[in-house]
Amino acid sequence: MDNQIKAVIPDDESILIEGRKLVEQEEIVDVLTAALQRDRNFILVIEPMVNAHYKGIGKLLYTSQRIGMPLENLRYTMENGEVVTFDELRARTPAAPV
Repeated sequence: MDNQIKAVIPDDESILIEGRKLVEQEEIVDVLTAALQRDRNFILVIEPMVNAHYKGIGKLLYTSQRIGMPLENLRYTMENGEVVTFDELRARTPAAPV
């Protein structure tokens, strides 16, 4: 799984992938689908510029799952620059009790 694609989230509306600014969900679908066709095991590294861009992060997560990308191929860049799996992220930020 050496093939990585970095998705930078500069704001809540746009996503930068492979040097392209994507705003529409179908644009994101096209880029991620093409990446899956090249390598089914590629790693998508999500890197928010500010962790408060929840809408942009959510758009990318929703789209990746919509096209069938395996969850184990997603990574998230923490504020300190560390890249973690979503299982690691979940373990570090447990949900508040209801």
